[in-house]
Amino acid sequence: MNLNLAEELLLLGLETETGELMLNVTTSLPYGLAGALLLELFNYDRLEFADNKLKVKDDTPVGDAVIDEAFALIKKSKDSYDSKYWVKKIISDMSELTDKIMNNLVAKGILKKEEKKILWIIPIDTFPMKDPIPTVHTRIRIREIVLEDIKPDRRDIALLSLVKATNLIDELFLKEERKQATNIINDFIESEQIGKAVKDINLEITATIAASVAGSVAAASVVGTY
Repeated sequence: MNLNLAEELLLLGLETETGELMLNVTTSLPYGLAGALLLELFNYDRLEFADNKLKVKDDTPVGDAVIDEAFALIKKSKDSYDSKYWVKKIISDMSELTDKIMNNLVAKGILKKEEKKILWIIPIDTFPMKDPIPTVHTRIRIREIVLEDIKPDRRDIALLSLVKATNLIDELFLKEERKQATNIINDFIESEQIGKAVKDINLEITATIAASVAGSVAAASVVGTY
């Protein structure tokens, strides 16, 4: 089954039993999902990275509703902007981005949608796992690339960069593996072998997510002091 980067990333950040996001990625994952849409457009050769800005290279839709919604935002812009701008723009303009991706995974038979009530009153949707195989395959592939010296392709490196940026390394690797995993993933992202453009976009989006998350956490801390 073909999954896009945002779908794979979301599955990695989801609690299998409860269908809720893992606590340590609730802040970072939305930024990661927005970054995943940009990287997917880059992998589809729809965007190019020039002068530190993302520019439309081919305006043909890719055929995925969520990815194309993000692409439409970029295409209708009269000016070019950096990835930091577009990550924030996607989050602000694409309402309920996480739920849209969740619902795609429901349609693909991987998740199931259930209603849960908070304090027995307030209904919320949860998305427990229905078919764990795609998630297991993704986890195995990531661990094989990092720990067993399996050569990654460009898409694998994009996913690895998102895993690092969204703090999912702790979920995928044992405590004694994490330092090695982080170093190896950094080497992959920075490697000239994947091409300068790919390297630049991965580093840029990783930095964007990290900065955005840090800013959100700082803002929340300030609010919490009042």
